[in-house]
Amino acid sequence: MMAILHTRLLHWKKQISSLLFWLLLPIIATLAIIYGTSLVQQDSKIPIGITIEDDSELADALYDSINATQLIRVIDVTESEARQLVESHELDSAFVIGEDYAQDVENGRRNRLITSYRSNLSFAYAPVSQMIISLVQQDTSRSKAAHTVINLSDNTRTEDWTWNEIVSKTVEIQQEEDLLRTTFSFANTENTEIENIVSLWNTWGLWALFSILSTLLLFDWLIKEKRAEILPRFAFIRFTYENYLLVNMCLYTLLFLIFDLIAVIIFRIFLSVPVSLSQIGVILAFRLLINMGAFILTLLFRNVYLYYSTAFLLALIITVISGAIIPIDGITNRFDWIALLNPIQPFLEMEYISPWHIVCIIIIAVWYVKGGKSKC
Repeated sequence: MMAILHTRLLHWKKQISSLLFWLLLPIIATLAIIYGTSLVQQDSKIPIGITIEDDSELADALYDSINATQLIRVIDVTESEARQLVESHELDSAFVIGEDYAQDVENGRRNRLITSYRSNLSFAYAPVSQMIISLVQQDTSRSKAAHTVINLSDNTRTEDWTWNEIVSKTVEIQQEEDLLRTTFSFANTENTEIENIVSLWNTWGLWALFSILSTLLLFDWLIKEKRAEILPRFAFIRFTYENYLLVNMCLYTLLFLIFDLIAVIIFRIFLSVPVSLSQIGVILAFRLLINMGAFILTLLFRNVYLYYSTAFLLALIITVISGAIIPIDGITNRFDWIALLNPIQPFLEMEYISPWHIVCIIIIAVWYVKGGKSKC
C-alpha cells in the first residue's frame, strides 16, 4: 500500500499543474458561471428615468414598486433631463409622476396620471409602460374600493372608515393573501424558503456536471498504466494488477473528496449555499459513483485520445439530459426513461444510493473476480 502511495505521489508531483487545474475546475467554473450570469443580469437591466413631483406617500409607494422590479434599473431625473436622455437614447424611456398624483387617485381620476417619454429606439417601452400602468391601476382600484366602502357606510350608518384606512387595509390584505410570488434567485441559497422561486442556476447541478468532466479526464492515468512495457512487471510484484488499479482509484477518490469539501466551504462562503451533514453524505456518495463510472469507462480504452473524445461527448450528453442547464421537463414528462439515465438526478434529489451505484459495483466486482483479463 505504501509503495503504491509513494509511486502515485511521484506521478502527481510531475503533473501538479494539470492535476490542480482539473481538481479546481468544478469550483472555478461554477463560481464563474454564477457570478458572470449575475453581472450580465445587472448590466442587462432596462434603464428608465423616473421623475417624481409628488411628495405624497402614495407616489413614494409607486416609485418603490417600480424600483423593486428586477429587470428595470431606475434613474432619478428631472423632466427636462428625462426628455434629453431619452432623445439621446441613454434611457429607454422615462415616466413622470405628476405633482397631483395622490390627489387625482383619491378623487377617482383614472386617466393621464403618468406622463411618459419614449423614442424610436425605446424597445422595452411597451412592457415597462404596461407594468407601470398595472401598478397605477392597483392604486386607482383601491381608491374606487375605498369610495364604495365609504358610500356603503354612509347609507347603512355603520362604523365610519376613512379613505386612508381603507386603502391601508387593502394593501395589508393583498400582502397577506398573495397567492403567487415568483422571484429569480440562485438555487440552494438561504432564500430558498420563499415559495414559488424560479431558480436561475443550480449550484450543485453545475458543480456535478463539471465534476464529471474533470473526473473523466483525470482518470486517463489508468490508460497510461496499461502500456505494454508496464504490464509484465506485475508478475514480479507482490500485489496483483487489479489490486494496484483499485488502490489507485481509492487514492484518487480521497484526493477528489478533499477538493469536494473545499467546494462545500467555498460555496458556503461566496454563494451562501447551506451546508448540512446529509448534504456532505450525498456529495460523498456522488463522488464514489462518478469515480466508479470513470474507472469502468477507462477500462474499455487503450488509446488516450479516443478516450478524451468519448469523455467530452459523454459529459455533453449528461449535460443535456440532466436538465441542469437546458430545461427538459417537457421531454422527461413524456419519456420517463430519460430521467432514469440521468446520473445527476439522484444527487440533486438528495438520495444517497441510486441504481447507478449498484450497476457500477456489480461491474467492478465481476471485473475483479475475472482478473480483468478481458480488458487488460
